[in-house]
Amino acid sequence: MGKYSVKGSPAFDARVDADMKRIADAVYASAFSRHWKALVLSGSYGRGEGSLMVGPDGEERPFNDYNLAVVTNSLDPLLKHALKKLEKDLSEELGLTVNLRPCLAAALPKSEFSLLNYEMKCGHRVIRGNQTILNAVPAYAHDAIPQSEGTRLLMNRGRLLLDIKRRLARPETLTREEREQFLKFLFKVDLAFGDCALLLRGAYDPSYAVKRSRLPKIDLSGLDHARAFTDAYNRAIDFKERADFQTLENGNVYSRFAEISTRYEEFFLWYERRRLNRKFKTVEKYAHAFPDLGNEGSPLKNAVHNLRIFGRGVLPYCLVHPRLRLYAALPLLLTKHADREEISWLLRSPQTGVEELCQAFCDLHEKFS
Repeated sequence: MGKYSVKGSPAFDARVDADMKRIADAVYASAFSRHWKALVLSGSYGRGEGSLMVGPDGEERPFNDYNLAVVTNSLDPLLKHALKKLEKDLSEELGLTVNLRPCLAAALPKSEFSLLNYEMKCGHRVIRGNQTILNAVPAYAHDAIPQSEGTRLLMNRGRLLLDIKRRLARPETLTREEREQFLKFLFKVDLAFGDCALLLRGAYDPSYAVKRSRLPKIDLSGLDHARAFTDAYNRAIDFKERADFQTLENGNVYSRFAEISTRYEEFFLWYERRRLNRKFKTVEKYAHAFPDLGNEGSPLKNAVHNLRIFGRGVLPYCLVHPRLRLYAALPLLLTKHADREEISWLLRSPQTGVEELCQAFCDLHEKFS
């Protein structure tokens, strides 16, 4: 096992080390660097399970995004803008998406119990600055992750399916880059199914080695084709550890998309039935249950979000977190014959065209993913 990945070579570690140094140098050269407390690598690279891709020449290179938290003593809008520009510049320079998430140091002890914060706390690497900065984040119980975090993960992975669906609807032939990106997205969706099943049963862990060993032992009753989900999860982990596209040359993105979209609907309903203790037989019945799809956020903050985004017309539902609208709308957007009027109502969109509704979802998702 390497420093940043399970199957990477010393050359791969050296490449990521060089990228981390370049990112840290750029971040700390910022005019706002006096506010920085630490630069923290999170996600799969932070916990030593990063994805690597094998090129045609056999060279190993990073494959997943670099996700870093910039712990700061200020969240000034100009500071946030500067980090956004750095994200863009560094992503172009390194040829890999670089995400720089500002985190207020004073807020760390009160960080919400989210999957993102849990994984950052349990698996991270401080690239520069205070090495113990994340000691301030609460020690979350491994078996008490809110089940709504699973729904949130499914929504975020479903957004990837929506991106693929929109592109496949266009007549142009997929480029090699698009094909590789979409195969990566589809494997991420399969990973989410296994992760969410573990979360639902209180067996989640940041490590994929642990999760792989636990998944066959948990209760998946009521989930049709449970073995197929488990097998797909294992294949997705294998791909995540070492993405060799040479072995996938004949993989058909269209057929894989159709197959995984069907699995997504089945798994989404299975998960939500158990999380909410309701008997949703279809995604339409699930959507009709809005706004009774859980309790997220505080009523006051939810009201502020809703009034800011939608205006006073949303008053009957102003105490409901806008993310619940995304939960209800996404499975409908992924089906072939959904009621567009209902999706329009859920998303508060004046448009009812398929592409316009997809864009309305994506715009709202950017704010509440």
